[in-house]
Amino acid sequence: MDKPGSVFCVEGQWGDDLAERGSVLPTLELLERLRRIRFIHRDVATPGELRFYLDQWLSRKCTAYNVGIFAMDGGPGRLCLSGQHELDLAEIVSWLRGRCEGKRLYFDCGAILRLSETALVEILEETGASMVCGFTRTIDWVGSSAFDTVLVDRLANGRRANSVEQLVRTARWAPLAQHLGFRMIYQHSQGPRIPAMRRPEPVVPV
Repeated sequence: MDKPGSVFCVEGQWGDDLAERGSVLPTLELLERLRRIRFIHRDVATPGELRFYLDQWLSRKCTAYNVGIFAMDGGPGRLCLSGQHELDLAEIVSWLRGRCEGKRLYFDCGAILRLSETALVEILEETGASMVCGFTRTIDWVGSSAFDTVLVDRLANGRRANSVEQLVRTARWAPLAQHLGFRMIYQHSQGPRIPAMRRPEPVVPV
């Protein structure tokens, strides 16, 4: 069996309700039990906490953790860490500038990637990441959890740069990717590639 991929996840506080139990953690635990990933998960509620854990992730001791997940509420170009703290995506990018070589960044944050193609290219090039992906719509928790399971597995274990694109173009997952407004950009031999997420042609029975 191949060595499982490694994931580093920072998760914000979902709203002001302290009884809220939504979390990406069960998805990570499931994949770990299936021996698909190993992971580090940290809760963050303030910019200081987020920056501290990102510095830990990008330190030498966490080199193997090549997938970074930002699991929190958000909007176009904006992350909500808690009811009291928001951050512009541009500020996060400034913290990551030139430090993410070979990393895959997954912004599991509402409509955060409802941005221009120019902005997406800038994020990829400024961070040095090999891939950036996320959503352009506010996402449904149940549907996104199902999508998270296969997406995180592919992010952590897909060896080729276009492996995620291949996943979200399959007949099974393309409709859900489109419904969630999934978007991605990755480093390609000919430069940054932003694939269009199209619904696949229906299968005609024979």
